[in-house]
Amino acid sequence: MDKRPCDSGGDAEVRKGPWTMEEDMILINYIATHGDGVWNTLARSAGLKRTGKSCRLRWLNYLRPDVRRGNITPEEQVLIMELHAMWGNRWSKIAKHLPGRTDNEIKNYWRTRIQKHMNKQGDHQTLSGGQSSEADHNMDQASTSQAMPGPHDADHQHRDAADQIYSPPSYPENLDTFSAPFPTESSNDNVWSMDDLWSLQLLNGDGD
Repeated sequence: MDKRPCDSGGDAEVRKGPWTMEEDMILINYIATHGDGVWNTLARSAGLKRTGKSCRLRWLNYLRPDVRRGNITPEEQVLIMELHAMWGNRWSKIAKHLPGRTDNEIKNYWRTRIQKHMNKQGDHQTLSGGQSSEADHNMDQASTSQAMPGPHDADHQHRDAADQIYSPPSYPENLDTFSAPFPTESSNDNVWSMDDLWSLQLLNGDGD
């Protein structure tokens, strides 16, 4: 990794932190006149107290004229997802297919937007799957409880079956009633005769 100072003095302190507008103008004007090349040499030649890596990233990500500003469009997002599915985290290679976008911008967008959204969707599907499984389990238990009769249901079913098996006999309505040979009010006398007693013994089976 290149960490040598950008100026010509070997003992000069390397500047860190945000770039100033003056530094930006020095870098822009130097590249416009001499072009880019070896970044360590460019930094020293331009008189910038920056590392070669810092000068390169500043130019590629912010200062070059073809850098595209603004949010990444839905079309670019779809392309990023398709290219990432093929090449993974090869951001520099992906950036070549998105004119004006830098590899650092694409990497940050993937990690903060796309990947985060995909992780949330995965958690939501896992939670929904667990709730569906629990609901299915409850439905299965309800169906089983309905299919298996309890003791009271079995008792009612047994009684219904017994009622269906036994039915009392039906008698004809015009069945002649039994008339015993006893004296009635219409009789001429209230004293039983021998014939009456004899008839009573025959009814009781004592006639043998």
